[in-house]
Amino acid sequence: MTHTITRAITVLGSEVRINDIIEVGGNLHRIVDVRAIHGTRRRLQFADGNAYILGCSMRIGITRAFAAKHGGLNAPRLRPRPHAGGRAC
Repeated sequence: MTHTITRAITVLGSEVRINDIIEVGGNLHRIVDVRAIHGTRRRLQFADGNAYILGCSMRIGITRAFAAKHGGLNAPRLRPRPHAGGRAC
């Protein structure tokens, strides 16, 4: 049986993915597109139409959904959902 777990984690700007949720200015934003610009930056497009420029080496707190497999007495194994796009820095 597979369940979805959401976790707050800290990642580098180069590791941000589509469907991650970040907080900017006290508001939560779901990322719908990620594009590399100027070599060391990424443009994050949000579902509400706003955008944010993020450096690839900057650390940022995000909320990400993981698929968890439950089995026996073991703790759930977490694996990230498949990456849906964007370019590496």
